[in-house]
Amino acid sequence: MKTLTLLPMMFALAACGKPAAPENPLDAAARRTCMNTIESRAINSKSVSYIGDTPSAVTRAANGQLELSLKFSAKNEMNIASTMIARCVVSADGKTLVEIAVKDSR
Repeated sequence: MKTLTLLPMMFALAACGKPAAPENPLDAAARRTCMNTIESRAINSKSVSYIGDTPSAVTRAANGQLELSLKFSAKNEMNIASTMIARCVVSADGKTLVEIAVKDSR
């Protein structure tokens, strides 16, 4: 009898975990370019952790460049984590970083 009452609950939980729509390959390339830059510039690259379950939107500027923001945390030279937001501008093909601005998210 216990298994019958758990069955509807299991179906309800399974429905909550529906996968998000697949990301556009160009958006994914822009996101990866931004993430690679963040990790390469971090003092402790292994400490970089991205925050958020869903990826932020990638917008297209009039000149074709892609813009996105990523929230992440990373540890500094004293091993203290801080949360930051990076705003990246990437080339139209998503492969070249044009500009990055990182600020503390406080």
